[in-house]
This record gives sequence, structure tokens and C-alpha cells, in this order.
Amino acid sequence: MYSVGVDIGGTFTDVVAIDGASGRMAMGKALTTPADLRRGVLDGLVEAAQGFGLELGALLAGAERMAHATTQSSNAVFAFSGAKTAVLATRGFGDTLVIMRATGRVAGLSVFERHHYRATDKPRLIADERDIFEIPERMDSRGRVVVALDEAAVRGVAREILRRGYQAVAVAYLFSHQNAAHERRTAELLAEEAPGVFVSISSEVAPVIGEYERSASALLNAYVGPVVAGYLARLERTLAEAGLKRRLLVVQANGGVTTTSQLVPIFTVESGPAAGVVGAAHLSRSLGQPDVIATDVGGTTFKVALIRGGEWGYARETVLNQYQLRLPMIDVASIGAGGGSIAWVDGRRLRVGPRSAAAEPGPACYGLGGTEPTVTDADLVLGYLTPERFLGGRMALHPDQARKAIASRVATPLFDGDVVAAAAAIRQVIDSQMADLIRKVTLERGYDPRDFAMMAYGGCGPAHAASYGADAGAVEIIIPFFATVHSAVGAALSDTRFSLRHSEPIVLPVDPAHLETIYAKLEQAGARQLAGADVPPERRSYRRWVEARFRRQVHLVRIEAPPSFCERSLAALEPAFGREYERLFGPGSALADAGIELVNYGVEAIGATDRPAFERAAPGGQPMPRTKRDAWCPRREEMVPTLIYDGPSLPPGSELTGPAVIEHPGTTIVALAGQRVRIDEWRHTHLLTHAGS
Repeated sequence: MYSVGVDIGGTFTDVVAIDGASGRMAMGKALTTPADLRRGVLDGLVEAAQGFGLELGALLAGAERMAHATTQSSNAVFAFSGAKTAVLATRGFGDTLVIMRATGRVAGLSVFERHHYRATDKPRLIADERDIFEIPERMDSRGRVVVALDEAAVRGVAREILRRGYQAVAVAYLFSHQNAAHERRTAELLAEEAPGVFVSISSEVAPVIGEYERSASALLNAYVGPVVAGYLARLERTLAEAGLKRRLLVVQANGGVTTTSQLVPIFTVESGPAAGVVGAAHLSRSLGQPDVIATDVGGTTFKVALIRGGEWGYARETVLNQYQLRLPMIDVASIGAGGGSIAWVDGRRLRVGPRSAAAEPGPACYGLGGTEPTVTDADLVLGYLTPERFLGGRMALHPDQARKAIASRVATPLFDGDVVAAAAAIRQVIDSQMADLIRKVTLERGYDPRDFAMMAYGGCGPAHAASYGADAGAVEIIIPFFATVHSAVGAALSDTRFSLRHSEPIVLPVDPAHLETIYAKLEQAGARQLAGADVPPERRSYRRWVEARFRRQVHLVRIEAPPSFCERSLAALEPAFGREYERLFGPGSALADAGIELVNYGVEAIGATDRPAFERAAPGGQPMPRTKRDAWCPRREEMVPTLIYDGPSLPPGSELTGPAVIEHPGTTIVALAGQRVRIDEWRHTHLLTHAGS
């Protein structure tokens, strides 16, 4: 029986199928088809089936599990192509989404963009004053009813919503995280009066403190809900017609999967990168490398996540188009830097990204109509890519078009027409930007990158990791054998996961029984959701966490909570918080006499999935290069003779020394001069940088 994972990226759609009996993997990689994403999914599935010598129908019929990471939600937000959405707010608080936070003007912007403050603005409104309806109702901060819900007003607004043609409604009442009764009743009334309209209530999407963030989360969930639900319904029908017998599972931003019927649509934001982190964590544990910097370079973005002790962390806040949300999301830092990132001249300065050529038209060398120079064009000119072997020979690259694009847009204005020098500069700029992000994720959070192994995956990660990894100080870089479809592997391996949350400010000390009651309710809710996903009791587990702060401070720090609360476990909570606080902000920064306030409580309800033992390869003979050609050497700043190896043919135990290029279907590994390479028994590549010499 097969486990199948699908990840749709901005440029490519990746598919992996894993044989549960043998541990063999087959991959498919197809161009993403924005007009109809299903076409790219089917193209990738067909290729993966061929890897096992199967027809598409046979692979799908034999699939025990199929998990899909989708970009639909983020695409809808960034392209402003979501549903026409109305908002219901507590009377007197209709301007919450319009006023937002003071930081909304710069939320999610780069340091460069923040420096030009006069050019910044609040985000484009998804719902403006004309779309916001105030409803007479009111809860106080403890969840007690102050003003009863005016049901007649809700019914009247529902009729107006139908008349104006709204497709979705977000309900965000004040203090609904303490008492959701009014929001739930409003959802019932909307279902009666406006059937077919998608309804999102804030107490289900973000049941935590933060009036604006809770409202924004509900709004964006409503905005993308019809788009995501419609796409998944169409995809499920298409896959069922093609032979899939099981329910389609969807990857969430928290690193777990859920069924389409249980899915909160906005939780799919960045689900592809989340799946990649899941795959990186699994690989880190299997290789005995519990501390890893996971780096993912695709066609449009570069993403970094930290894995400590084999576990990933969660983001305190999610920023999407400058909207600040409260979502259960793996902490992944991102910049617009990838193979499709466009190089451009700003005055006399070379810049790369964040704009991307994406899948359409793609880099100039794709020959699909692109005319602007990209990172992939630079890699081709520098000799790192073989034009006739791109994507395993299924797609030919055009070096002449790459050189033409770089010459006209970069080399002529900045490098006196020297195309190779311009290409080398493009690569240096993009690699430096990637190294900078790694330093932000490590050094600025109190971690030394030399204490971590680095993992590089995605279509472009292996080609650039030798540069950005060494620049950031990494000693060892691990490149998975199926690096080009690594996020799809993570999707196939993901557990079922639900993130339950609750807010209630409590200053320590407190009765342990009260905390146990909070967590028990969350775990009971998690058990119901796991049961709805067909997870048997013996496969269920629960992990607790708490966010706390020193009294009268604003920022929260998340720490692990004990599996049960008693006087002893409660007493251990305070020093654990102090240690994490000082790790983040420096020795002596903890305010020992200020008192600690617990604010947010959470439970990760997890349904473990079976993970196959991956196929090991037997050691072989000496590695033999396939050919030799000139490629750029940054150390010598010139093109030098470089050995080219066929990656799948390298036997375990192989050891190489750079400069070398190792070609895999879908990606290319570059080892720079003096760097050492080793292939392990699972055929993963281990690259030792100059930082380790």
C-alpha cells in the first residue's frame, strides 16, 4: 500500500509515493498549472506511478493515504481573489478591522521596506466599512452576557447579505473566546436565512485574546473558505474518478493533516513549507541529528525553520498581506528568494527578488516567454546546470536565452557586458540574502548555527546550500535524496494533528486543579476531533504548552506544560519560564520579583501515522564522474574544470571533494572547492563546508 504526498509550489507541483512494504519511493515533478491546479497534480501523479511501473489508476487504488499541501489559501489572499466577504461585529466595534494595530502599517515588511516608512501604508482592505455590519450584543471579559444577542438584527443582516451577493461571512464578536454562545447562534441564524453562504466564526478560528487578531483570522478564513472548499471538492472528485478509494487529507500550517470536512481553510496557509519541516524533523531524528536548520529553496521563496530535539517550534503571530493573525502555524521565516527570483538594477546597485518569474512565464532559460534574468538563468550560465538534463531530461533549458536576459538587464548596465561576472554577482547576492535570513533565525534568537546541522531541500536548495550554508557558519549540510520533492515527502509522513487553544490570564500561584481543568477540556475536544478523523485511541497522544509573561509586560513566551498539574509540576513551571526568557533576551533579563502571568494554553492532539522504513542501498564501488565541464569557482573567481556526477548512480559510502556537481532528477547539488561530500546508506548527501575545516 502506498502513502502519497502532494505539494503545490509557485513553480512546480511535487508528488511522492512511498511503498509501505519496501520503503521504495517514486517521485513526480510537473509545472504548476495556475489556471487549473488539478492538471499539475495529475501530471505529477502520473509520473510517480510510472516510477513503480504502474498506471495512475493502479497507484491511486493502492493508496492507503494521500495528503495534499495546497497553496490555494495564500494565493487567494495575495492575489485578492477570495470570496466577497461581509463581517458581523459587536455594535460599537465595527471599525476594529479598519483601525487594526498600530504596527499594521509595517507588519510583515522587510527591514528595507520599513526604512522607507513614508512609502508604507495599511494593507488593502479585504472588507471595508460597507461590508461591516454591527450587531447589538455584548459579552464582558469574563464571558458574561451584558447585552443579549439581537436575533432579529442578525436575520435582517442575513437577508441584506443575500441581497448584496456576499459569498462568505465572518462573525467576530467581542470576547467571544470567553463565551462563544452568541457567535454560534449567529452562525445558526445565518445558515437558516442565507444557506450556501460560507460562515466563519472567530471563536473557532482563533479562540484567544486579541480582538483585532481574532477578527482578522475569522475574516481571512471567510475570505479564502469558498475558494479552498471549492478547489478541494473538485480535486476529490477528480481523484475519486481516477481511482482513489481513501479520503483526501489536507496538510495544515501546524504540520499535521486533517480531513477536508474538518479543515479550517485558513489553516492551510504555508502548508507546503510546513510539510517540508515535518519531513526535515523526521529525517533529523532518523539520522541522529536532533538539531537542524531546515532550509527550503523553491522557485519563489527561501524558507528557514529551526528543529530542536527533533521538534519544530510554532510562530507567535502569522502575518499575511500585513494582516496579523493568530493561527497554529510552524515557525517558518521566509523571504522572496528562489530559482525564479528576478535580478534587476536599482540605480547602480544589483538587486535580486522578491519578484519572481514563477511558473508562468518562468525563467528566461525555460523558453516559455520569460525575458527577465533569474537565479536559475545565472546558475545555467555559471555551468552548474546541464541544459539537456533539467528535470531528469524532461525539460530542455536554453542557455542562449539566459545569457541574453542577463546581458541586457544586468551585465550591460553594471558589468561592462561581462555575462559571467553578472551571473556570479546574481548568485552572490541571492546567497547572501539567504545567509542573512539564517542568521536572523539563529543568532537573533540566541542560537549558534554551528551547533546545528543544516538541511537543504527544494528544487534550488541543493544548488545554493554550499554557499549560503558556509556563509551562515554551518559545518555540515544534509541534502535528502529526494530533496526536490522533500515537502511532498513530509506531507506523506505527517501525523493527523489538531491544535486546541484557550485564553485566560492567571497570575501565579494558582490552584493546580484549575489548570488541569483547562487542559482536560482541551484534550477532550482534541479526542473528539481525532475520532472524527478515524484515529483509534491507541494512536492518540497530547502535548501541552502555555504562553506566559512577566506581569505588566506585553510579549509572551511559549514553554512546554507538564502532562498533568500538581503542586510539584506547577512549581517547576516558573523556573522553566525564566530559563527560556533569559535564553531569548540574555542572562539576567528575567524579572524574578515581577510575578508570572499565564495567558494562553494549548494542546496538540496528535494521531500517529505509520511511517515506512525507507529503503537502504548497499555500498558500491568508487564514484565515477559522468563528464567534466567548466563551472564557476567563487574562491578563484573564474570558471574552472569541474567533475559532473550522476546522483542516483553514486553508491553509499562515496566520498568526493569539490568542486563538483551532482545531478539528480529535479535538482542539482553544488560542492565548492575544498568542500567534502559523503553519500550515506539512505543515499542522502552530506556536505562538509569550509566552516568545518
